[in-house]
Parts: sequence; C-alpha cells; structure tokens
Amino acid sequence: MNETEKKWQGKRSPQEQWDYEKLKSPHRNLCTCYDVPKIDMMSAIEKGANTLDLITTKTYGCQDARCCSRQVQRLIDIFNECQE
Repeated sequence: MNETEKKWQGKRSPQEQWDYEKLKSPHRNLCTCYDVPKIDMMSAIEKGANTLDLITTKTYGCQDARCCSRQVQRLIDIFNECQE
C-alpha cells in the first residue's frame, strides 16, 4: 500500500468527496445573503476561482457577512486536493 492509499484508507478520496459534494444538495443556497446555490460556487471553483475573492467576483456570493466563507473555502480546498 503506497502513501496515498494509506492516507485515504477508510475515507473518501478528494475526487470522491468532490463528486459527493456535487450530489449533496447542489441547488441549496450556500450563500444565503445573495441566494447563490452551492452548484454555482462549485462551477466557479472548477473554472479557476481558487480564492474567496475570486468566488465573490464570479458568483457575487461570499461578500458582506462572509458567513459562508468557511464552507466555500472547504470546497476550494477539496478541489485543490483533487488537482494534486
């Protein structure tokens, strides 16, 4: 068993987690202040929005209160792990 297999033993791999997140309530508003669905934010991340500021630029979400910033950052982190 290599190091990558050991790291993800018993857990979802980053790609599996990303796919799971896409299926888990994709049309639920992740940013409730600006009514931005999770799937829109995930699409922006897939198109290169790899920071909260870029997410804001592309989706208008995650602006004022930034109450969704932890959730959005988690999605960015999962996607970045998929790219490694």
